[in-house]
Amino acid sequence: MTAPADAPAPPAAPAPVATGALKRLLSPRVLIAGSVVLLVSLSMIYGFRDHRGLRSFEANFNDQLRVILSPSSAVQDPRISILRITEDTLALFPYRSPVDREFLSVIIGLLDEAGAKAIGLDILIDQATELAKDQALIDAIRAFDGPVVTAWADARACLRPAQETFLAEFIDKSGAIAGFATVTYDGDGVVRRFQSAQPDTAPLSFPAAMLVAAGGEPNPSEGLVDWRRETADGSPAFQAIPAESLLNPQLPAVFLQGWFKDRLVMIGADLEQTDRHQTSLAVDPTISNRTSAGVLLHAHVLSQMLDQRVVVDFAVSSLQGALIVIALTLIGVMLGISSISLWVKLGGLAAAAVAYLALAVYLAGLGGPYIPVAPSLLGFGIAFGLGGAAEAFLSSREKQFIRQAFSHYLEPAMVDRLAKDRSSLRLGGERREISFIFTDVAGFTDMSEQLEPEVLAELLNEYFDGISDIIARNHGSIDKFIGDAVVALFGALSSEADHALNAVRCAEQMDEFAEEFRKRKAHLGLGVTRIGVHSGSASVGNFGGRRRFDYTAMGDAMNTAARLESINKALGTRVTVSAAARAAAIRNASAQKPVPELRPVGRVMLKGKAEPVEVWNLDRETSEQQRRRYEDAFETLKGPREAAARAFARLAELGAPDPLVILHARRLEAGETGDRIGG
Repeated sequence: MTAPADAPAPPAAPAPVATGALKRLLSPRVLIAGSVVLLVSLSMIYGFRDHRGLRSFEANFNDQLRVILSPSSAVQDPRISILRITEDTLALFPYRSPVDREFLSVIIGLLDEAGAKAIGLDILIDQATELAKDQALIDAIRAFDGPVVTAWADARACLRPAQETFLAEFIDKSGAIAGFATVTYDGDGVVRRFQSAQPDTAPLSFPAAMLVAAGGEPNPSEGLVDWRRETADGSPAFQAIPAESLLNPQLPAVFLQGWFKDRLVMIGADLEQTDRHQTSLAVDPTISNRTSAGVLLHAHVLSQMLDQRVVVDFAVSSLQGALIVIALTLIGVMLGISSISLWVKLGGLAAAAVAYLALAVYLAGLGGPYIPVAPSLLGFGIAFGLGGAAEAFLSSREKQFIRQAFSHYLEPAMVDRLAKDRSSLRLGGERREISFIFTDVAGFTDMSEQLEPEVLAELLNEYFDGISDIIARNHGSIDKFIGDAVVALFGALSSEADHALNAVRCAEQMDEFAEEFRKRKAHLGLGVTRIGVHSGSASVGNFGGRRRFDYTAMGDAMNTAARLESINKALGTRVTVSAAARAAAIRNASAQKPVPELRPVGRVMLKGKAEPVEVWNLDRETSEQQRRRYEDAFETLKGPREAAARAFARLAELGAPDPLVILHARRLEAGETGDRIGG
């Protein structure tokens, strides 16, 4: 039928290309890769940002890049000088602390004559000494032809109110400029950063105050310290002169001018136990002292602000650093989840890691920017591993589905063997020592005729599930189901020294399960499960035609196991084990994996056998005392019949009916002797 001209057009079908792209976007690989990138990158970013140990590890690593790999200074900084107050300086005075104020006033006067541009007095003037010397220092500061910055602190640096008051009065009287001398520590106690201002603090930092007083601008005002390295010839980054050397009367004035003219001069302690701090410079193996004087820290910051050197640091806490971590994580997971060979993946992993580390070293040699190393490489490695695990999972999922499907028709161990060795599909067999278990349910035929098919199927499936699990748990393989009977092999699919031990232990667990199951299903008339265990030589392999064959075992040993199962009916037992299986089990037993208790039955004539087979019985309900009594009575079978008959008659009167005791008692009453049963 033709639609009207004005009828709305039917909705367009989704484009196949768009649908395919959406499926690829939502494919398991893409979803897993995205989840890994999100999880790993966030873990690295927040872990290295907030966890003290990880943050310290990354900081120490970057210290080495920023200090050891940074280029040497061309020359000493010509704008800054340091006057060091050392132990030799303090030895000139009758007391060590506070530093002699008259000495400081003389030094300031000499620096004024030498034409110093500004002075930074990195000494806290927070208490009175000798009145005349205190006044001399005030006068010297006021007389200096330039700004003088003095160290300032408050209660946050543990100053008492009286000390704060004295310091404020001294600054006011002298006309000095206050500069807080506090340094900034990272969480691991290392000085790496600086800041020119602090909250609720009027004075600028000591180096910033000096710079402003000299007519400059503190830029950058905060950030990482760009440590100035020693010169190429090994000289210190800054001119550092012992303060007491200025008192030498033979020192020409022209020397002082050459040292200090137009310079910013910092005066501070350089003592072993006073005002020392661990800095990034401690990673340099060429220096002997692992800590630096506070006045030296201020000199580095002042030099950096004079040059307006900004350390570009793409730490994980920055947007750039976070993006770098995410990018490396993405590369790692994409490399790991790819379908290329493992060796190519590992080569790519090593190449990418080395290339990134080389880039970090190269940038450090240029003075920055500094990129996150530990979080990026760790995230890269973890993402690679998770990506590889995801690839293994996704690749094996389809194989696993096929193997599970075939495992319903073939023994799972056989499926595994075929997956590992395709030659297992060829016809043929090999002679091998293995163990067998045969089981059969008593009265099953009569019971099955009285049950509905659905009930019978449900009963059998539940029974076989339990039996199959026990066989698998003991490293056996199911050879076949024959009605209600089960045939299991041990050591057939692969050579195992303890196959007999596994078979005997399996029989014990089968008996326990079957009895519990029989009692639970007693209303259906389920009989006992009889089990026979034997070990011996058999031909194991694929038997049949080219189109259809079966992996099984053939030989007299297999027939013997079947006869052992059958003999249980005549013996009145549930589990019989041949002497061959028992001996092999004992040889491979251990304290952790013992042989279940077995008691002798005798030498039994089995159908189709010319010679009797020594048989043992596994009876879980028999106590140790009963077993010992039975074994003692069994020993009497080697002697006169009358003595043996009396022993078994007494044993039969002691406790609950025991089928083996009853069996031997009747045999002996009938005139039989020894332990041979039948034939």
